[in-house]
Amino acid sequence: MPAKKKKPAAKKIEKKSEFALNDEGEPNAKEEKPKEEKETPAKEKPKKGKKQKKKFSLRKNKKEGPEVVEEPEIKKEEVQTTLTLKEEKEKGGLGSFVKQLNYVGMGKQRSSFIQSLALMLGAGLSLIEALQALEAETRSRSMKKVVHEITLSVKSGIPLWRTLKNTCFFTPYEIALIHIGEDAGSLARNMTYLAEQQEKDHALKQKVKMAMIYPTIVMVMVFVIVIGLGMFVLPNLVQVLFSMNVELPLTTRILIKITRIFENYGTIIAPGCIAAFIGISLLSKFTRFKAVTQWFMFKLPGIGRLAKEATIARFGVILGGLLRAGVPMLVALESLVDVTQVVEYKTFYKKLLKHIEVGESFSKSFSSIKSTRRVLPVSVQQLVVTGEKSGTLSKTLIKISDIYQQKAEDTAEKLPIILEPILLLLIGAIVGTIAFAIITPIYSVVGNVGAG
Repeated sequence: MPAKKKKPAAKKIEKKSEFALNDEGEPNAKEEKPKEEKETPAKEKPKKGKKQKKKFSLRKNKKEGPEVVEEPEIKKEEVQTTLTLKEEKEKGGLGSFVKQLNYVGMGKQRSSFIQSLALMLGAGLSLIEALQALEAETRSRSMKKVVHEITLSVKSGIPLWRTLKNTCFFTPYEIALIHIGEDAGSLARNMTYLAEQQEKDHALKQKVKMAMIYPTIVMVMVFVIVIGLGMFVLPNLVQVLFSMNVELPLTTRILIKITRIFENYGTIIAPGCIAAFIGISLLSKFTRFKAVTQWFMFKLPGIGRLAKEATIARFGVILGGLLRAGVPMLVALESLVDVTQVVEYKTFYKKLLKHIEVGESFSKSFSSIKSTRRVLPVSVQQLVVTGEKSGTLSKTLIKISDIYQQKAEDTAEKLPIILEPILLLLIGAIVGTIAFAIITPIYSVVGNVGAG
């Protein structure tokens, strides 16, 4: 009886040895496959030589797939200086959703998003925890959806900078700073810097809007008064002038022709002006037309000065901020070119980039480019050259930004005072011309009656 009991035990031992032989790869190939599928997930980290096999096996796993796919893409883009970012046009998802919200006053919410995220990261929260907290405290439905999509993307293993790149919510400059912050572990500091700059930009825009309220109201009133005179008052006066049987002066004849135009095409003039305004705004998207309109804007008194000061401040804050964050000079200049909207400055930055690529200094580059004096004041050129020689270029550029930001704010506050005399002269010229054209024939009639 004991011998019979030992035989099944021997069989069990034999089965164990058979499984051991299968692990070494000798007999049953059918039994190897399930064992490899179970063992491969547990051996993902230690083996370095079998990365390709693991990628193929992990792609079958839906949860871990995105992480493996994303890492090599990021590394390739880092080699190719991905900080020269351009906004991608997405047909669906978060990109299209944010594009629909760009005109609904998302500027404040965007600034609040950056500020809150910077505070939470600085307090020690992880990125996902901070995004979840932002999603919970956001009241706006549209912004809550944006933050939710960003959170899901980051949870899936996609970096924050890549997630934001696929939207229209951030500029290439901002994405570059976020990218550097994620790589260097200074995301909170970089986002705080972005939040401060957005606050300054928003404050300047508000001052410009407040300064332009008075001139806009005056111009609209002048436009309405001129159309009202041309359509309702002047036609009756013209009939009176014709009944006088006197030779009409040139100004009166011009006024009569303008009155005829208002009589015949009055119902088309107002819609035509609106259509012209829309057409100009659409044509401004084309580079050549944009260059003409910007040139005209830079020549306007007060407004041109404000635009130039704001553009120089933006030059300092973008280039200085990127250099301070550790971005290479060429990459920082490329990002500056991508962000700049003023055609003349964009062309200047492209030329500057070509000279720096060759190895020239800022001093030599400024002297080689003809448009330098027209674009940058001599004082700014000297500060940049001095900062380059002393090794404090980023600090110097940020200081330039602070100086010209303050200048732009001061100019914005003084803008109504600058434009008021110009508007008064314009109104006086219009009213005086109409009065002269009407009164001159009347005086001639009175003179003839007195002589008779």
